[in-house]
Amino acid sequence: MTIAILGITLLSGVVYSWMNRRANDALVSLAGDFPLTPEEAAQIAMEAGLTWRERATGRTVPVMRSGNVLKVEIGCRAGVMSFEVRETPTGSRVTGRAEEVTVVRMPELGGLGVSSTNVLYMRAGMPRNPARLLRRRERVFLALAYEARYGGLAVGAGERGQWVDAGRGRCEALPQP
Repeated sequence: MTIAILGITLLSGVVYSWMNRRANDALVSLAGDFPLTPEEAAQIAMEAGLTWRERATGRTVPVMRSGNVLKVEIGCRAGVMSFEVRETPTGSRVTGRAEEVTVVRMPELGGLGVSSTNVLYMRAGMPRNPARLLRRRERVFLALAYEARYGGLAVGAGERGQWVDAGRGRCEALPQP
């Protein structure tokens, strides 16, 4: 019985730390340069950021303009993913990051006077499905790369979009078709 309890505890710790790592990955900014106008890039981010179910039900996402920056914020139960589009000399730069990651609430500890809004809750809360936020961001960047490569724009054979993980200095080239 002790071994079973120890195994469950270790497995729970692994799942908890994996979910926290995924949430931290969603909070890191990911940026990419694409040969698209900012309006086109914002439109693609708005459409690709929604799931097929959200598009089928007619959900719309507003595009906010602040100076020369277009911002698209897409919220779901897992949190809020935002995309900022800035104009560059060669097209536009799109930056995607999770603005907010929803945390699963801990149950009230009855009789102990500890509420779920205490410091214990903030430290021990587990993110709610951060993979959903990461999938949204990946869909948007893949859609932007596809549009830049195969869309109505004349993109040379040697030009490919790239995205850079600003937090870790990693650069990923987009997949070849």
